[in-house]
Amino acid sequence: MSLASYRRRRWVDKLVVAAAVIVTWQVASSFFSYWMFPSPIVTVQATLQAINHPQFQSYTANLAATFRRLLVGFVLSVSIGGVLGTLMGLRDDAEAFLRAWVVLGLSIPAIAVAFALVIVLGITDWVPILTVTIVGIPFVMVNMWEGTQHLDRDVGEMATFYGASRTLRFRHVLFPQLLQYLFPSMYWGLVTSWKVLFIAEVFGAGSGVGYMVNYWFTQQRVDMLLGWVLVPVIIVILAQEGLRLAERRVMPWR
Repeated sequence: MSLASYRRRRWVDKLVVAAAVIVTWQVASSFFSYWMFPSPIVTVQATLQAINHPQFQSYTANLAATFRRLLVGFVLSVSIGGVLGTLMGLRDDAEAFLRAWVVLGLSIPAIAVAFALVIVLGITDWVPILTVTIVGIPFVMVNMWEGTQHLDRDVGEMATFYGASRTLRFRHVLFPQLLQYLFPSMYWGLVTSWKVLFIAEVFGAGSGVGYMVNYWFTQQRVDMLLGWVLVPVIIVILAQEGLRLAERRVMPWR
């Protein structure tokens, strides 16, 4: 099978899965009242209603606030977690010092972090941003730590033998190998960041998708709740596919 055929097959598989989800959703919704478990059509109608709803700023403003926080928190968690995880894989002393902190970070629930930050900082943009950063860093660290342990040491030794500078070794030996572990970290980091941000906005923000979902939850409007979630979820899925495309462009040899 050629590479082009393989990629087309992957897209077909994804479309089949999406169609299966929609059909299952439609069938399941027929067993419940529309206000308990709305159908896809009702959810799309609620999304359009949310877009045109004048209350609590505009739909675009809340969506932009959410993804601004997501972008900042995601970049911070990937940057900090990537550096620390790489250090853990390259240096035994860094691994010994940071391992306990990684376990601690993975053990703390995101909602506990959000609550603690609300108590300390109040309702502010920094609560969801810092929640995403604090919760996301350990996930990225673990992936980079495990990946760095599987680097090809022989290539590095050969570069050193031929007198390559430290900068040259980093650019052409270490960094290309790290990329194959950094991109998976970014895939899962993005999904984790979105879920954590959503929780943080529910409890610690005055705007955004999570804030609006919390509002419609108090109104017991499941259709509007799903209407606010539908577009962000689609955007996150498309962003993840964009990362996969970037990986293929940056690392065509894979």
